Amino acid sequence: MDHTATLPTVRFTGLDDQTLDRLWNEGVDDAGHPVSPFTDDGGTWPLRCCLRDSEVGERLAIVSASPFPWDGPYRETGPVVVHAEPCGRSDGSFPEQFEQRRQVVRAFGRDAGRVHTQVYDRHRVVEPGQGLRQAVAEALADPRVEFVQVHNVVSQCYSFTAVRV
Repeated sequence: MDHTATLPTVRFTGLDDQTLDRLWNEGVDDAGHPVSPFTDDGGTWPLRCCLRDSEVGERLAIVSASPFPWDGPYRETGPVVVHAEPCGRSDGSFPEQFEQRRQVVRAFGRDAGRVHTQVYDRHRVVEPGQGLRQAVAEALADPRVEFVQVHNVVSQCYSFTAVRV
């Protein structure tokens, strides 16, 4: 069955508000480590709070975070970079800078409506400039898919989440 005939409208987000508030207000990440800010001296860190690349001079932190909305065997925690203090967060638009990075699209849904699982046949690697936004929309056009997470291919760091609007 071709699920790409009608592509959905998509909202793109980074880490959820609860995770970001805990990082910024309590100073502890998902692994229990203290947040250790540093000043960016080179720029271009991909930020998972506001979904843009960092700029020289900004205060950042590398933290352990889980982007999963539920517990279970697929829930991962890994390193990501965020602003060290509250920022504007994501506005829901496609983060264009990831289009030029090698990414893997991972689709998640439910197995027969019961158990959270990966929709493996919707996973794919997208090379730089080869249509990341389109690949995400195609995965979300499949009714089995609840949300998509995008990760860096080499480091496997979480990049962003996409959901149907």
